[in-house]
Amino acid sequence: MARLDPLHGLLACLRGDLPAAADWSAIIGLANKSLCSPTVSARLNNAGRLAELPADVRIFLTEMERRNAERNERLLSQLDEAAGVMNAHDVRPLLLKGTAWLAHAPPQDRSARMLADIDLMVAADRFGDVIDQLCSIGYRLEAPVVQPGVPAVLSRPQDAATIDLHCEYGSVSTLFYLFDDLAESATEVALPGSRVLLPSPVACTAILLLHDQLKGRDYLRGRIDLRHLVDIKSFAAGFGEADWAELNRLFASAYARNAMRTQLLTASRLLGMTVPRTMTRGVRPRLQYRRRLIQLRWPGMAPFLTLLSLLDPCYLSARRAARRQGRAGPMAGAGLPRRESVERLFLRNELGKI
Repeated sequence: MARLDPLHGLLACLRGDLPAAADWSAIIGLANKSLCSPTVSARLNNAGRLAELPADVRIFLTEMERRNAERNERLLSQLDEAAGVMNAHDVRPLLLKGTAWLAHAPPQDRSARMLADIDLMVAADRFGDVIDQLCSIGYRLEAPVVQPGVPAVLSRPQDAATIDLHCEYGSVSTLFYLFDDLAESATEVALPGSRVLLPSPVACTAILLLHDQLKGRDYLRGRIDLRHLVDIKSFAAGFGEADWAELNRLFASAYARNAMRTQLLTASRLLGMTVPRTMTRGVRPRLQYRRRLIQLRWPGMAPFLTLLSLLDPCYLSARRAARRQGRAGPMAGAGLPRRESVERLFLRNELGKI
């Protein structure tokens, strides 16, 4: 079996097709690792192909989708309750990443995506107040001290997920969002008991690119979050020329733009996402895409290729820019990683990454 056969089989399932010769154990293993098992079930069901699967595979996938649907309904209720408390104090939270998808998705599609947590953003001057409001309904901060630029993580024993509360997102040397930046073009969404703000499709796409490629250092590490690639394809489905131009403008530095183009090229090649050629051109995005495939074939190459990435002139230039701005440490993926962050570059098993 070729090393990339499980990936090709999984990608076929995400298109609603069945692989000609499938090693289902390997495909399911990769679907689980990339948190895409419910998505596979939903895509094959929508295409009318679920009944053609081996019985044990079909039972597993449908059970995964059923349980994920139950969990996502719990997350939606949890979000609605938290947002209602904020609304009572004249705060409408802005939804980030998978939480934005959850509030926007039609009810029949909510079973298809796995979420790790609930990501919300509020204005910086309301940040402390909102923490107090959530604590008043039983939430507790997981860290006793909230660090600047780090989300406050709040949890309750009865809930399916934590709430990650942000008041800013990104890095001033690559792409940086405050609440007002996103709220200006956001759409108000009504939940059963509250109102929330959904960023524009361009902003949702930019946040996912920023989260994976720069904050999570997937660009440096050559990693792929397939679940987020599916999200990006969905958010960008209705993009016109002006939307692509705005996305390109947001990733202004050479390092950030190469990271963005690498991810868009990956989505184009793996998922068939329609992307203008101007958004994927360049030598570095193509080399980085090939590097990702090499690491999937031969995982032992990852540490060596990651070290080479640290010598990229664009990365070094971004690091110098971060230092000039007077911030020590990682700068959300744009600056030089601190000692403890260097270890993250070489982690082999991170949730959802392949």
